[in-house]
Amino acid sequence: MARAYDILRKLENGEVMPIASRNELAEAQDLAESLNFYWPAEYIVRETGSGVEFHLKRERLAANPQGAPNSRFVM
Repeated sequence: MARAYDILRKLENGEVMPIASRNELAEAQDLAESLNFYWPAEYIVRETGSGVEFHLKRERLAANPQGAPNSRFVM
């Protein structure tokens, strides 16, 4: 059985909202990073079968690309 990874967004009330799913961890991490770059929030990548979570870490940007937010999370 192939592994799958869900991308979840943590809401202010503590609940999580499913956003997408990818077959490869790297693809899921890239998508979560891209989502967070444009729509900053707390994103989680979770392995579907085991429930293992991969959280994003906060990183400040020295210079903002055109219209980018001041901070983002990266894996």
